[in-house]
Amino acid sequence: MIQYRKILEMAQEGLSLRTVSASTGHGRPKVTEILQLAKEKGLECPLTEEMDDHWIEEFLYPYKAIENSGY
Repeated sequence: MIQYRKILEMAQEGLSLRTVSASTGHGRPKVTEILQLAKEKGLECPLTEEMDDHWIEEFLYPYKAIENSGY
């Protein structure tokens, strides 16, 4: 699973895309996509306790939940 929370928190700390990518094991294009979506949707740090990776994924990619539901 993608570590959405870690990506957002590391970017908030000012770490480079290369560092975030290497630390999370996800490519720079994916990290950039996640950060861009978060910015567009107004998702900013600090994140609350309920905002885990699953919550963030559903927030950033609501159509994935619909596709996975079978409808």
